[in-house]
Amino acid sequence: MKGRSHRSIVSRVLLMHVLWVFGVYLLIAAGLWWVSTSLIENNLQKQAVQWVAELDTLGTPLYVSKNSTQGSQFEARLQNFPEVAYVRYYNAQGTVLGEYTANKERDVPVVTPEQLEQLASLAGTDRPYLFDDTAADNAYVRLLYPVTIKFMRPDNMFNLDLHDRQQEKIKIIGHIDLGMDLGHYREYLLKLLVIGSVVIGLMILLSLIFGRYMIKKALAPLTDLQEPLARLARGDIDVLVESSGDEEIIAISNALNATISALKQRDRALREMADHDSLTGLVNRACFIQQLDDELLRIAHGNRSSAILFIDLDQFKYVNDTLGHAAGDRLLIQVTALLKARMREQDVISRFGGDEFTILARNVTKASALGIAKTINELMRNFHFLENGQSFNIYCSIGISMIDSDDFHAGDLIAQADIACHQAKRRGRNRLHMHEHADQDRQRMEVDVSWSQLINKALREDSFVLYYQPIIDLSGAGAEFYEVLLRMPGANGELELPSAFLPAAARFGLMLDIDRWVIAHAIEALARLRAAGRDITLSVNLSAQSFEENSVLRHIEDSLRQHNLPAQALILEITEQMAIRHLDRTREFIQSLLDVGCRFALDDFGAGFSSFSNLKNLPVDYIKISQPFIENLATDSVDQAMVKSIIQIARSLGRLTVAEYVQDARTIELLREFGVDYAQGNYIDKAADHPRMEIFQRHASEGRRRAAQG
Repeated sequence: MKGRSHRSIVSRVLLMHVLWVFGVYLLIAAGLWWVSTSLIENNLQKQAVQWVAELDTLGTPLYVSKNSTQGSQFEARLQNFPEVAYVRYYNAQGTVLGEYTANKERDVPVVTPEQLEQLASLAGTDRPYLFDDTAADNAYVRLLYPVTIKFMRPDNMFNLDLHDRQQEKIKIIGHIDLGMDLGHYREYLLKLLVIGSVVIGLMILLSLIFGRYMIKKALAPLTDLQEPLARLARGDIDVLVESSGDEEIIAISNALNATISALKQRDRALREMADHDSLTGLVNRACFIQQLDDELLRIAHGNRSSAILFIDLDQFKYVNDTLGHAAGDRLLIQVTALLKARMREQDVISRFGGDEFTILARNVTKASALGIAKTINELMRNFHFLENGQSFNIYCSIGISMIDSDDFHAGDLIAQADIACHQAKRRGRNRLHMHEHADQDRQRMEVDVSWSQLINKALREDSFVLYYQPIIDLSGAGAEFYEVLLRMPGANGELELPSAFLPAAARFGLMLDIDRWVIAHAIEALARLRAAGRDITLSVNLSAQSFEENSVLRHIEDSLRQHNLPAQALILEITEQMAIRHLDRTREFIQSLLDVGCRFALDDFGAGFSSFSNLKNLPVDYIKISQPFIENLATDSVDQAMVKSIIQIARSLGRLTVAEYVQDARTIELLREFGVDYAQGNYIDKAADHPRMEIFQRHASEGRRRAAQG
């Protein structure tokens, strides 16, 4: 918790040590005080008994003489003993005969009749005295003693037996009231306790100093762990914890070192996963671009050149569609091995996406780069892919872009090599093409660079615009449902359609940034609309790059959690071609979001009809029928048959269907007749910069009217 201070273990142990010692001292002092007071009282009682025997003798003149000056004899005697607080002599009737008081201001208690009766009963016994414990404030010990005389009975004078006490008669002639002062002893005891406390305090201080030293020494290995733990908390795992000290500290150090080792292994594995393609083990697109950026910096500071080779397999789609994705994966692994065998250790080979590879050939001339490309073409020409007893010739097209200055960014150079690869494809299979800045590709490159600049500006200035096109429930019911579409301000301020700028975004590696922007703003808009009380669902398109990045999955989950939205209010769309091309990864990504609660739609379904059978392997909720089957549905019987087949298959798999690009009322009627669940298109409503609720209100009203008409 911020702002809260924490004590160290050393100070905590020392505080406990101090409290323990102080508590023990208080207990000892209290015990000594109680025991000492008890001993003093017992001792004073014994002294009082001894004193009354002497006082009995000293006070004899008071009982045999009526001279008042007789008391000066015992007063002179008692003045030398400060423990005697007072002495008072009484006659048998309780009249004071003489007294001595050490402190004239102190009140001396008076003997009560009850006490006289008690003393009369004690006379002649072994303990002929009475201790009074009712003295005020326990300031002194009070002893009452009867003064007696013994004489023989007159009738036994002639039969005297010295051992027969019954022949004696005891007569009380007076009483002695003696007070022994406790203050003198208590003062002395308090003085001793103060001196003892000082001595004990010094001993405690020395104990604390020595204890602090010993505790710090004993806990030094533990306190030494603070720095490595702080570094670990900051994310620095390049730490080694020294194992020293006691057995427990060594155990903690070993556990920390084991944890650090595990974290390092995890980081290496995560970096490997983040930087490498899981299938081929080659570096992925993001890592390749980073290495290309580093190469640009090296070239900017040195007189040398390198090259990028963009490789696209010509027959991959045929193998993938004919033999299945497992065979396609094995083909990619074999091509990877072939490329690794040809390139040098210093070069970087990347699986850029799907069946595309890129190579960063370091420190090569233009002629060397062409030589490398020709060698790869030759290797692929001689390569035969064997599967299920069949042999396939796999060719590749290669585009080359030289890196000999820092005039271009990494994205520019990759786009150049990509364009050169397309030029090679147009000239036939297993060809290569070197990008030349002077050829016609330069114009296209300049256009793409211009688009990339506008895209970066829109991302930087947050100037993209979201449009919303309604998707209506053809049954006449249903809540608000929109597809989110993207628009970008052009060079002259007009809004551009995605078809204008997304190809350049894909070539320059900007699709992931665009996807993140759209996801964040669509979820924000969804939260705002639902907070206003609208039961609304939004459908958002994702690019292939998002399916290669786990961070997009986390971004979606975090955004939904941040806005406290139900995940089922968000539908994510992916095109059929992209889904089939990356089937395993797509299925894994879709399932992860389905587990969160999101729903999925397969867009442009039917464009890849050869992969129809793969639909059952994709856990999507909606199938969006492709435009070519819908735009001429009203007049084309083949399209009608295809749409019916798609609906039948979708229903058997428990999927809902959406017809896109609806352009007229007849198409709506046919779609409703065929059993399509949803429809969207310009006939229903064009995309707008805000979700228009009145479209759904009007559609619901029309549905009620149709139901009333039967």
